[in-house]
Amino acid sequence: MAQNTYTKSKWSDQMPLMPKFSTLIRFLPKNQILVSMGLLLLVLTGTQIYGRTVAQAASSTPPGTAPSQNTDASNFTLTKTLTEHAGGVGTVAISPDGKILVSGSSDKSIKIWDLETGELRRTLTGHTNPVLAVAISPDGKNLVSGSSDKTIKIWNLETGRLRRTLSGHSGAIYSVAISPDGRTLVSGSGDGRIKIWNLSTGGLQRTLSPRSGMILSVAISPDGESLASGNQDLSVKLWNLSTGRLVRSLKGHSFYAVWSVAFSPDGKMLVSGSHDKTIKIWNLDNGEVIRTLQDESPVFTVAINPDGKTIASGDESSNIKRWDMNTGQLLQTLSGHSDQVRSLAFSRDGKIIVSAGSGSRDETIRIWRSQ
Repeated sequence: MAQNTYTKSKWSDQMPLMPKFSTLIRFLPKNQILVSMGLLLLVLTGTQIYGRTVAQAASSTPPGTAPSQNTDASNFTLTKTLTEHAGGVGTVAISPDGKILVSGSSDKSIKIWDLETGELRRTLTGHTNPVLAVAISPDGKNLVSGSSDKTIKIWNLETGRLRRTLSGHSGAIYSVAISPDGRTLVSGSGDGRIKIWNLSTGGLQRTLSPRSGMILSVAISPDGESLASGNQDLSVKLWNLSTGRLVRSLKGHSFYAVWSVAFSPDGKMLVSGSHDKTIKIWNLDNGEVIRTLQDESPVFTVAINPDGKTIASGDESSNIKRWDMNTGQLLQTLSGHSDQVRSLAFSRDGKIIVSAGSGSRDETIRIWRSQ
């Protein structure tokens, strides 16, 4: 496979903290445009468009792990830092067998690593813009990537061979998810649409147009029946995956966008992370908020330990936090990244967290292990 000539991408080319204002208002009703202008001015006075303010950078926690007053017995510590990417790392995934780590970067590449040793096994090139999303099929055979070049690529994870390229979105692909049976692929895009594909054939099965602005995150329930989307309009939407019917719209976040969504292992709850500096835990039976967790900065990514007991979150201020799922108690803060954390992944046994540093000051992947 030919190696692309790399020109270092600006952070704005990857996952923007805030989109261009023209993009923002394109999805809003006319009576909300003036409100949005006010919100944009508020954001610009408090934080840079792409990155943190000087005050935020100066207040970053020194590298290490900072537990809260009450910590559990399985605190995580940093064991490896991977530095081969030449741009911010916006997305990571771990294979079902826990042996492979995959990362996507603003350097337009996908890297495949040995999770145990940290050795770089292979670099995949083919996307022409930053890689914003990756997912691995349940059988560990397929790797799916989404990019701001508006395409989705399906790769053979073992050989690195490109199997097919899917086109159809008119905006950046911010999130991809694969159903538990490995048959269905879902993509969420900046064009405001969700597309549902047949993973084996690449055929488009359905397009959902929720009119919620950009679709920033998608997740499929453990039973494969439900689809959740995190949206620019502050909502979390639940869909019937097989029919495409909108089941429920969850509302409660209060500023700009919902960046990340994740189902609990039993499928009874959903966790969402938002620019409003909160994490919400939702009861999917009635759509009500069970608990709201307060962070100190915008939350870009959430992941749930496979045991269902803890949540991990990554935020704009470069921290990873671990929370008790049942009580909402902050268990531990992991520091070490020097810029915002855009993606997190748990290993299937819950003993490893992989985090992605995504900014001009951090182009690293960090591997944390429970003690």
